[in-house]
Amino acid sequence: MCTVESMPLETDPSILHAVKTVYTTDLGLPHDWTDAQRAELIEYEADKITWMVRSQASTLGDQSIEQWTRRNDGRAPDRMVRSALRTAARAQALHIVLNTELYELIASDTEDENPEQVRSA
Repeated sequence: MCTVESMPLETDPSILHAVKTVYTTDLGLPHDWTDAQRAELIEYEADKITWMVRSQASTLGDQSIEQWTRRNDGRAPDRMVRSALRTAARAQALHIVLNTELYELIASDTEDENPEQVRSA
């Protein structure tokens, strides 16, 4: 049986761009790695984050629809409202996952390199 969850998922280009930017500018990769090794890590991280965003967006979307239904006396949202709720859930999930899985790495990397500067800031 083929379900949405079992289908291959294309890496989100915006996530790939964010991962590539963070790893090539803010975090850096080992200098002795080949271009192929660097690309493999970036692709792996982007794939992982894409799946995490997808999962989080599904959960948040379902919760939003349930809350909307409760606020509207048990009446389910129409297709346009459902679509808007799911779109908002995806944006929220993207923000949450990028912050926790990618952008917080920048802060922890900065703390590791300059613990005194971070504490005094």
